[in-house]
Amino acid sequence: MFNIKFVVLCAIVLLCQCEGKQLSRCELVRQLRQNGFPENKMRDWVCLVESESSRRTDIIGKPNYDGSRDYGLFQINDRYWCSTTNKPGKDCNVTCKQLVTDNISKAATCAKKIYQRHGFNAWYGWKNKCQGKPLPDISSCKK
Repeated sequence: MFNIKFVVLCAIVLLCQCEGKQLSRCELVRQLRQNGFPENKMRDWVCLVESESSRRTDIIGKPNYDGSRDYGLFQINDRYWCSTTNKPGKDCNVTCKQLVTDNISKAATCAKKIYQRHGFNAWYGWKNKCQGKPLPDISSCKK
């Protein structure tokens, strides 16, 4: 028989070993600036990330209706944009695993590519929670 304390301890250890973290709003703004996101769209990007992943870098979404999944801070879909194998591929030429780390550079590059092709409408989180609505206040986040 399994000892329930042992199982709980193992679960805690596994959770603590995850690479992801939740960024504060200003940490997110700083990261977006470092990755070349335009200042005039910064509040939209912050709203998108907050709506899609709650600023968590390690989020992998539940399967979508078509069986695909969304990965990382920007919730980038594996159907078109990232490869679920160990070999980078699809339109962003990355693995999905590369999108769920604290280093957001590959996810940022991919998100900007998606935006160039489809705008913010590529993300349901932005359409449902940001479009035409008050955007997050980032005035306290230093440049």
